[in-house]
Amino acid sequence: MCKKAMGIFLSMALLMSFLVGCGGGATTDTKGQTDMPKEVVIGLAGDAYSLDPYPLNETITNAINNHLYDTLVESDREVNIQPALAESWDISDDAKIWTFHLRKDVKFHNGNDFTADDVIYSFDRSKEEASAFKYCLSTVESYKAIDDYTVEVVCIEPNALLLAHLKDLMILDKETCDGQTDEWIALNPNGTGRYKFVEHIRGDKIVFERNEDFWGELPDAEKVTFKPITNEGTRTANMVSGAVDLIVDVPVRDIETLKTNKDIEIVDRPSLRIIYLNLAGWTDTPSKDAKMPLKSPDGSNPFKDIKVREAMYRAINEEEIIEKIMNTYATPAPSYIPEGFNGYNKDIKRLEYNPQLAEKLLDEAGYPKQSDGYRFEVTLDASNDRYVNDGEIATAVAGYFEKVGIKVNLNLMSRTTFFKYIGANNREGDNTHLCMTGWADSGGESALMGLDLVYSMSQDGYIKENYGGVNRGYYQNPEVDKLVDQAIATADEEERDKIMQQVWKIAADDISYIPLHFQQDIYAYKKGIVYHPRVDAYVHAWDIEFSK
Repeated sequence: MCKKAMGIFLSMALLMSFLVGCGGGATTDTKGQTDMPKEVVIGLAGDAYSLDPYPLNETITNAINNHLYDTLVESDREVNIQPALAESWDISDDAKIWTFHLRKDVKFHNGNDFTADDVIYSFDRSKEEASAFKYCLSTVESYKAIDDYTVEVVCIEPNALLLAHLKDLMILDKETCDGQTDEWIALNPNGTGRYKFVEHIRGDKIVFERNEDFWGELPDAEKVTFKPITNEGTRTANMVSGAVDLIVDVPVRDIETLKTNKDIEIVDRPSLRIIYLNLAGWTDTPSKDAKMPLKSPDGSNPFKDIKVREAMYRAINEEEIIEKIMNTYATPAPSYIPEGFNGYNKDIKRLEYNPQLAEKLLDEAGYPKQSDGYRFEVTLDASNDRYVNDGEIATAVAGYFEKVGIKVNLNLMSRTTFFKYIGANNREGDNTHLCMTGWADSGGESALMGLDLVYSMSQDGYIKENYGGVNRGYYQNPEVDKLVDQAIATADEEERDKIMQQVWKIAADDISYIPLHFQQDIYAYKKGIVYHPRVDAYVHAWDIEFSK
């Protein structure tokens, strides 16, 4: 956490520049000195989808909601689990029963008391059909309030990693929310977090003020304004003009220019986020009801053939993408798992770029070029405002596919539309058969990524309840499922690491997905503040402190 709020003094010129950005006011003490208000304006790549924390599991939305709501446990900057609304917990010897001891005298923003009933209500709501957080309790058999400040959670099987899921589950006030619609909850957010809601003007700004009754250490910033700025150039221009104090996802083409500005600091760190492709290769009729279905001459699903998946992998020149589109601010990814994660397997290597071999494999798979020069037709679904240069990357990938004879309909969408379109809850149209997306997990445990990304999923729904929620290629491998189950139940970290290394090798050998690259998290901030970026790329106002 940041230090408690402190006064700082700057020259009048700098103060006036800051006021243009923050829209705040200054106070003058009896000696005539001007005290800059502790306000920050943060430029994000998008708006919060909802201030109800459950409909969408996505970094920007989650990070904003973290300001309003607390969880039972939370991650620090280095993603180590820390107590939050649960000040302590006990674990049974078999790792099946977890008992959480809640903080007392915690208040919601409207003054209501926080109790175990709020935890139970939030758990229940996270399991509803519209929730994107059903995975948080996917390993849980039952839960109950023992008393007002004690909650017992019983897992279906031994689960050494429950905390890594519970850190994502934000706690709502039952007294406020019970019986209300999702829309009402989103418009009237009421949590126990470090900041209180002031206003949300969609597409323009979200304003929070510091919760002076917060149960923990107060953050430095007294007022926080998040501004969604989807256009990269506009984000940079706002940073240069002083209209914002901090921007995320600094456009890679603007980094060197910003570094020459003496009033701006640049900070970056390796990202956990992988950009990748999912192919619906484990179903006979992928996206049969989609607007732009997969088409092949004989009506078959080409993605079911591993030779086709390998061909598409080898058709992509990832080095060229990193050099020309990412301006070298990315790292080629051999698998979903970043180095340093439990389960990272150094023996997994990227398949080499080889378009000639790609064409040969497509011929061998029975998809020769037709009279129009194409082998089959696909639709590539991707966002164009969520990940760094995502629209340009998707365009490049489509171009590589076209070069080896695969016709591509490029379907670019805004991030909010895209995530609904490809979401696990969208089963009516089974919309996507090929999508480019990203994923990052802040738990440091690849067993949890295995549960989400490669656990068997059917086109008709979950094979195991709430497992495989982002397995958008409907990958199915019983051996992988068995190993993931085993890893989650294994308390010993080294043993769990060995198990998950097997999982990722099998998934890579199956070409269950096509990895592209790991992003670099890049931020710019004005002098007068210091920003400490997090491993998980969540932007939290309490990671900002004011310079002396």
